[in-house]
Amino acid sequence: MTGMDRVAIADSLFAMAACLDDKDWAVLAATLTDDTRSYGSVGVAETGARVRYCLDRCGATQHLLGNVRIDQDGSDAVVRSSFRAFHAGIGDLAGITYECMGDYDDRWRHTSGGWRLAARTVRIRAELGDRRVIGM
Repeated sequence: MTGMDRVAIADSLFAMAACLDDKDWAVLAATLTDDTRSYGSVGVAETGARVRYCLDRCGATQHLLGNVRIDQDGSDAVVRSSFRAFHAGIGDLAGITYECMGDYDDRWRHTSGGWRLAARTVRIRAELGDRRVIGM
């Protein structure tokens, strides 16, 4: 894996976090492999629906990433990043927030369209606020 691969993977990781906050579902779909296993779902459509279920029901969000570690595993990259995600409630939940922090354990695959997320496991280490903000 080259240094350019590492930069491209990190760029893809950060672009994905930004598309979550922008609620740009087309960009989200473009960051995933067709057979992605992410957020407890399989495939682009199911993963997109799962993410939308949580984020379309809240207002502003901010997904911050740090401590990004990238290792090669064959032709894939194994990536662990720490996250802190803030979610603001709307409607009946206006003024209520939900925040969580933890790790994304990812597998990124190089495709003809660049690096795409093939798998993500979310490990939450701590939570603050009310999960109802994201429909849980």
